[in-house]
Amino acid sequence: MIAEPASPNDLLAVIRDWFRLLAADRWDEAIGMLDEPNRYGIQWTPEGIRGALDLTFRPGCRFRVTHPEGPQFTDPDAASGLPHADVVAFDDGSGYSADHDVPLNGEWSDLTAQFEFLRRPNGLALVLHDLHVL
Repeated sequence: MIAEPASPNDLLAVIRDWFRLLAADRWDEAIGMLDEPNRYGIQWTPEGIRGALDLTFRPGCRFRVTHPEGPQFTDPDAASGLPHADVVAFDDGSGYSADHDVPLNGEWSDLTAQFEFLRRPNGLALVLHDLHVL
């Protein structure tokens, strides 16, 4: 749980910490940061995240031609380019939605991680809603 009040920059810092854990191959810790399943009931696992990456970046796609080794998470501080990231409050006051480009193979990719920060009695619950290319 993330303590409130939390600014948009605080929430984006949490997401970047999550990316850092994945880049450091600390998958269990990254998964441990996710407090709840998404609204579709998906409780993300390392296999689920890797599967989403494999579906997104299938053999023969432009990304795989450039990176035949497949998608590898990169520390956000080491990724080249400029990421797109934003945080929007839900109109009903129940929390926030955040979209953040994902750092892969040394650069900011077209893959977007969509998170929700949902208000709960103990703070904001972190939920990975989806991984997709916009």
